[in-house]
Parts: sequence; C-alpha cells; structure tokens
Amino acid sequence: MIDHQWIGCAPVNFRPGRPFGSKAEAIVIHCMDGTLAGTDAWFRDPAARVSAHYGVGVDGRIHQYVSEDDTAFHAGIVVNPTAAMVLSRPSVNPNFYTIGIEHEGFADDKWPDAQLSTSPALVGGIAQRWEIPLDEDHVIRHHQIRFLKSCPGNVITIVDILGRVPPAAPVVSPAVTSVKTISSLRLRGGAPSLTAPVVRTIPSQTVVEVSTVFLGDTVNGNNKWYSDGTGNFLWAGGTDQP
Repeated sequence: MIDHQWIGCAPVNFRPGRPFGSKAEAIVIHCMDGTLAGTDAWFRDPAARVSAHYGVGVDGRIHQYVSEDDTAFHAGIVVNPTAAMVLSRPSVNPNFYTIGIEHEGFADDKWPDAQLSTSPALVGGIAQRWEIPLDEDHVIRHHQIRFLKSCPGNVITIVDILGRVPPAAPVVSPAVTSVKTISSLRLRGGAPSLTAPVVRTIPSQTVVEVSTVFLGDTVNGNNKWYSDGTGNFLWAGGTDQP
C-alpha cells in the first residue's frame, strides 16, 4: 500500500463492516469542492453524516478516513444513475459495494501533477487488493450515481486516471504476517489512534496475525500501527517488528 495518513472520521459517519456479505466491487471518484483540511474536519464532525474512504490532496498526500473493509457514506443517494453496476442492482445502496476517493479542489480545477500521479496509484492498489477490473464500469464518477453531482469535476476523466495507473506489482505474501508483542499491548478498534476504544489487552509474548501497516498516532517516536484485518489496530512499537 502506498504511503498515507490515517485521519478517521466520526463513528456516526460510517458503518463498520459491509452488510449482506458485500465487498468492494467498484471505486467511486469524487471532488471535495474544498480543501483537504476542510474535508478532514467535516468527516470528523458527527453532524456531517458523510465520509469517504480516502482523500487525495493537490500535493499528493493521501488521507484515509474509513477502512476499506467498512462502509463509508459517500454514494448512497442515487438519482438518475448511468453506471451499469448501479443500474443492475437498483435496490442495493452503492455504499455497500464501493470504495470512495475524494480529491482536493473544485470541479473546474486542473489536477496538479502530484495529485494526478498519486490518485491513479491509489486506484491501482485498491483494484489489486479487491480484484476490481480497471475499466470504466468499475472505476466511476460520482456523477454516474447521482446525476446532479459534478464529481470528480469537469476536467479530469476516468480515462485519464486509468491511463496513469502504474503496472501492478507482483502479488506476494507480505514481509510481515505475524508479530509478537514484547509487552502488554492494547488492541484499538476502528483506528490506529490512542483515542480509539480498547477492544482488549494482548498479553506480552503473544503472536498476533497482522496485515496492513498504517500511519497513526505517534508513540515514543513511532507512528506505525498494524491492522489485524478486522478493523482493529495495534501499535507496532510494542512488537518485535516495530
């Protein structure tokens, strides 16, 4: 996974897991109509009742708000859709089977080079993890779900994005698939953060299966956290693989 920073969002702005056995089958491209900092604040506001999985800044920074395994509230309102996948399942909320990526800026903005490089790399990584075909039926504009939305804007096209997706890296086992705690360690639910709720305390010298590494709260100079693949996180500095 390419470098990104975990930001998180208010608990009422997303749904843990994906209902009815759903999984990510498509990627929806959005435009923030604002700044990355403003989107960070909005998604953390319980009054928003909206979110996306990622945000990409004009400088190429990637912020993550919701785990890919969870349901973000980014494309649930369907109005005059044109996307084939949405038309084929009219009674299913698109949030249940999509991953949403917001982009800093406004509808008439030209994406800077950094954003135009980072976003396709993010799209490619998501597509590889979830085995999503890289075509215009599976990487879609928000406008194709909710007609009155201009997302992702009037300049960028899906063809532009797909044409810049880097070649997929070989699918290999992660370098670290399990770690051993070197002290008692709190497993946090929902976010790699000291403010996230404690799911349980893992005793010292316990082997824990892990998957992705996230950047989260810094503890003793280390901001790396392991995900257990079920939406829980443990601080890497408390393991034998910090």
